[in-house]
Amino acid sequence: MFRKITGIMKYLKYSPANRHSLTPIPKDVEEKLGLDIETTKKRLDEIFHHNEGLIIRPFKIRTFPRNRSFICYIEGLVDTDAMELNVLKPLMNQDISPFLGIKTSKTITSVLVEEMITSVNTFLVGSLNQVVDELLKGGTVIIVDESPSAVVISATHWETRGVTEPSAETVIRGPREGFNEDITTNITLIRRKVKSPKLKFECITRGIYSKTNLAICYIDGIASPKIVEEVKSRIEKINIDVVLESGYIEEFIDDQPFSTFPTVGTTEKPDVVVGKIFEGRVAILCDGTPFVLTVPHLAVEHLQTSEDYYIKWPFATTLRIFRLLALVLTATLPAVYVGVQTFHHEIIPFKLFLSIVSSREPIPLSSLTEALLMIVIFKLINEAGIRMPKAVGQAISIVGAIVLGQGVVEAGIASPLMIIIVALTAITSFVVPGLQNSIFLIRILLLLLASIVGFYGIAFGLIFIFVYMCNLRSFGVPYLSPFAPTSVEDLEDTLIRAPLWTLLIKRR
Repeated sequence: MFRKITGIMKYLKYSPANRHSLTPIPKDVEEKLGLDIETTKKRLDEIFHHNEGLIIRPFKIRTFPRNRSFICYIEGLVDTDAMELNVLKPLMNQDISPFLGIKTSKTITSVLVEEMITSVNTFLVGSLNQVVDELLKGGTVIIVDESPSAVVISATHWETRGVTEPSAETVIRGPREGFNEDITTNITLIRRKVKSPKLKFECITRGIYSKTNLAICYIDGIASPKIVEEVKSRIEKINIDVVLESGYIEEFIDDQPFSTFPTVGTTEKPDVVVGKIFEGRVAILCDGTPFVLTVPHLAVEHLQTSEDYYIKWPFATTLRIFRLLALVLTATLPAVYVGVQTFHHEIIPFKLFLSIVSSREPIPLSSLTEALLMIVIFKLINEAGIRMPKAVGQAISIVGAIVLGQGVVEAGIASPLMIIIVALTAITSFVVPGLQNSIFLIRILLLLLASIVGFYGIAFGLIFIFVYMCNLRSFGVPYLSPFAPTSVEDLEDTLIRAPLWTLLIKRR
């Protein structure tokens, strides 16, 4: 999307260098209120030029009939029923002049806020810049003729998706609720689980044009102050036009932006976020997306799920070991197969070797080409199943895999054993979804090394990957901790999930 826009900028005489000059009001220049009401209305029309969503409705305040005023808001962002009931009706119908006494010490707008408007979230602003910002956030603004301040009533209302179970993080036992695209709802879901004043939310706005609301969440006294300050520092340095999803923030705050391994965690589940912030992590919520970022993020977290803490610890430990086994298989199985076929025939039984040779006899391709071809085909089937409509996506994945697998075997392009190897590799990759992209690249690397020098290439590749991971950091925390550097007291919640009474008592 951005590449296409950049490509046509030369024809539109618009370049990134001057894009910030298009903002209606420079941030370093504040336009004060207090002018004639027609002048203010004209200025708003200029700022929102060609914007049919801006609604300006003149009305008279019964208590101050001589002072002209108007109410303005952006259509679709405001609860108009609440505005009519709590704002317009009291101002136009209620006469409170007998109770005002001497009003010389108060401005008209302060009287409106303190004695007439019944809406809860009501406040004053003193510049046109703030008026524009509040309108864009979904606020309703009342401007009175020649008043030095304007009244802002926050009664935002727009359609949002309900709280549903995340499709990517399903559980058999545990909470089924997930975040949605509204940051206020997401903050509420976290507050419902943590009823303590030590739960902190610090709000930041990023994006010159989108002005996207972000919230930094942590537990005061548990999270490291250095990590909290580092998170705020990195976010405050972000200077981009729009923030459409938390992935924008992730790339800017990532310690290793060129690494294939994710050093910033993502989740859609409130219980996962709460569990992580009680471990000392910091969560970053972004308006407009259900995906919440958590930092620091360690490699061992990919082997853990929220359900591990809702079932008995022996079963949770067994499942984590199976996930590790699946991770090893999906990364190395094709490389091991190619290495055995090419260089190390002697390590497999003779009858199995004869079976493999006979199955590969009609295949014109080398083992490496055969493996790469099948990996690419299965990757394309997986991608097509994800991008297709949900009703037909699963059918395409299943039928496509069966038909193509049977077809390539009958056509003599791949052997049945290679189909089994690649299918098992694809299945095990779904066990650790957070590392799918990283493991795909590692699988290709090990496959190429195995085709050159066999098992020595696989060993060299694994050593290189482990050394590389040992040098990774996530907000200053070693990526492989608590394994490297080793912390014995923290190993009880890694591959082994110790009983909860030992974990919770220790943390308390």
